[in-house]
Amino acid sequence: MNRDRPSAAKSIAPLAPPEWTMTVQQDGLQFTADIKRSGVPMCRLSLACPEGDESSARQALADKARFWIADYLKKSPPRGER
Repeated sequence: MNRDRPSAAKSIAPLAPPEWTMTVQQDGLQFTADIKRSGVPMCRLSLACPEGDESSARQALADKARFWIADYLKKSPPRGER
């Protein structure tokens, strides 16, 4: 998520802590992002991008992921307090 700093410059979504990562796969017009925290799968997001433009899809998925992560962290107790 912090690796996508170029898309973050265009986003209002908060940057995610460094332990969060995102990988994107494309299947036709469908793009799927796997969101992981310290290598552990936490969420999967997808969208259809009619233009098939990977850069636009990656930016949109990164924004969705950042908002999801911020919401998740707001609702979850800090690590070690479970």
